Amino acid sequence: MSGLHTAVIAAAMAVLMALGTGSGAVGPTPAEAGPVLRPDGVVEMVKPDGSVAATLVVEIAESPEARARGLMGKALPDYMAGMLFIFEAGQPQTFWMRNTPSSLDMLFVDGGGKVINIAAYTTPMSDQLYSSAGPAKYVLEAKAGFADRFGIRQGYTMRWKRLR
Repeated sequence: MSGLHTAVIAAAMAVLMALGTGSGAVGPTPAEAGPVLRPDGVVEMVKPDGSVAATLVVEIAESPEARARGLMGKALPDYMAGMLFIFEAGQPQTFWMRNTPSSLDMLFVDGGGKVINIAAYTTPMSDQLYSSAGPAKYVLEAKAGFADRFGIRQGYTMRWKRLR
């Protein structure tokens, strides 16, 4: 196992333990009820100097059904969890917030992993459209304020690994 792969797995496990989710689910505690995120992968947001700005555990949405459903009805518990949408090819992407109860930051990422634009502080429960500034193969959704909190900007790089 490579050093990077080991480090990614260790970071993911640390995040899960910090969230107190021994069941393997990321999200609200049972007392808060509601759907939780599956910990399918880990995303690292990388600064131009190569250092990691932020790490998230993500649910991966790559089937048409999963991408259509997205985070509808789910709330992200903190800045350490999100959803990664994966498309077959880079193309212009447009998202909305219908049935999504919490404001999000949407990071549109090209096929090479470069952030091409960010739709920050989206409007919950709305049909307002948020579009990529060019062909995007990935869209990362994180809690609103994620990009500001970690200083993530256009030109940063996203790298990700599956946990299973």
